Amino acid sequence: MKRLLAIMLPLLMLSGCADSTAPAVPSTAPEVPSAEPEQTDDIYIFYTSDVHCGVDENLTLPALKALVEDTRKEHEYVALVDLGDFASGGTLGSLSSGEIIVNLMNKMGYDVSTVGNHEFDYGMPQLKRLIGMAEFPFVAANVRYTGTEGNVFADVPEYFIKDYGSVRVGFIGVLTPASITTSTPANFMENGEFVYNFYDGNEGKELAEKIQNSVDEMRGNGADYVIALTHLGSIEAIAPYDAISLIHNTTGIDAVLDGHSHSVIVGDMYPNKDGEDVLLSSVGTKMENAGELIIGKDGTLTSMLISEYDREDETVRKALDEAQEELNGILSEKVGEVPFTLSIKDENGLRLVRNREAPLGNLCADAIREYMDTDVAVVNGGEVRANIDEGDVTMEDLLNVMPFQSLLSSCYCTGQQIIDVLEYASKETQGIASFDGNPVGEFGGFLQVSGLKYTIDTSIDSPVLLNEKNMFAGFEGERRVRDVQILKDGEYVPIDPEAVYSLSSVDYVIYQGGDGNTVLAECEPIVEAGPADLVALIEYFKTHDAIPETYKQTEGRITVK
Repeated sequence: MKRLLAIMLPLLMLSGCADSTAPAVPSTAPEVPSAEPEQTDDIYIFYTSDVHCGVDENLTLPALKALVEDTRKEHEYVALVDLGDFASGGTLGSLSSGEIIVNLMNKMGYDVSTVGNHEFDYGMPQLKRLIGMAEFPFVAANVRYTGTEGNVFADVPEYFIKDYGSVRVGFIGVLTPASITTSTPANFMENGEFVYNFYDGNEGKELAEKIQNSVDEMRGNGADYVIALTHLGSIEAIAPYDAISLIHNTTGIDAVLDGHSHSVIVGDMYPNKDGEDVLLSSVGTKMENAGELIIGKDGTLTSMLISEYDREDETVRKALDEAQEELNGILSEKVGEVPFTLSIKDENGLRLVRNREAPLGNLCADAIREYMDTDVAVVNGGEVRANIDEGDVTMEDLLNVMPFQSLLSSCYCTGQQIIDVLEYASKETQGIASFDGNPVGEFGGFLQVSGLKYTIDTSIDSPVLLNEKNMFAGFEGERRVRDVQILKDGEYVPIDPEAVYSLSSVDYVIYQGGDGNTVLAECEPIVEAGPADLVALIEYFKTHDAIPETYKQTEGRITVK
């Protein structure tokens, strides 16, 4: 077993009953009994976060299960908890809408979990189903619901208290207020109005007050230790809704186990509102680490990260192999059929999608625009990898088209910014698409489009400027992208450079600077990181009884002259 450095924290025991507004009082205060519960053994709490379907990567779930069980052979009190973002981010999740992952978590014997922003990716009805499938409780303290169709969290408690001998440990779940913008906003709406809120008001103070009230209630209900399972993130960019800000603005929490930002933190100390140290730990993503929090008999907290273990649990390994077989079965499922080949190539078999409009590129962009409900959509040619042949279409066919599991994203941008991103994408385009049997002017960042039409004049040299790292640095000279039109009420009309439009793509294009493209990086986000792009393609085939004949050939969305 490989462990990172342990951090020790002396702990002042907190007990007694606090009211809903006052912070918990240290047991040394005169008005609180000084007796502390007798702890006969250390309490081991193992934790995972942001697994994102990486159940057979790095440490692996079978190895973690073996570690947990080996620890149980030596110690009486052992728990396993998760901090969210387990259900999406890979094919095991995307193609089963998270169900395979929850079944594996059941096999692992998780004690409690909270909900990450990506658990919302499959919609509220599916999240409710996932919660119902779980053989362990979920906790979520900061959910406000104002709708009428039924609160998915109606039966989800704010916290969970478990007895370890005479010692009571409370686990409270804290969801990121950014869930609405880091999943799909429509999932949080009823009749066009937002009905879910995660206490995002007053610059973080509303969240802190809500969690403080819950922590005080936990203490009043006998929790000797309070462990916060947070999916907030631990980086400055998301303050004041991050885990560190929560620590600074609350009391009574002993340790914060945090996810969301994929940070790797062995065990840092931050002062709470009363100046007392609180331990913060985070394990990264895709099982690169699991965490281990030890509540010692002597009143200390120790945290460490574990990146490998030399044994795997046979039961979980078998379940994982069976899950892969289940996935293989899902991959063979029929999702539709097409009476013609949906192609990314020309009639000679040469790839078009990276230098010209391609029929399947059009469909992929349309699927993203429809799923994300935006005015326009763009998809980089490097994202669209294979034809869909005539006949039955299976899940595997769709996975072959979009294999990377890039995350759907959207933003508000001006017409000029749309023109600019098309200009950047067209920087390598040549007047001919092929020469001597080979493609010409290919660029992975060339954009297939939906809701747009435009012309590329290749007689004009590209005005795109690049910096020393080959990233976008501006424009200089005459533009080659001309006659940009936007689809409005079924008709193409000239784009207004001053108007604001909604645009969807994948995070690689909008937020990650993929292919050196940073044109949209400063646009106002709508969805920063939604479900995988494959989900939009699956949904398109499931909701369209027939694929229109228009996809049999190109439609003139991109004209190259």
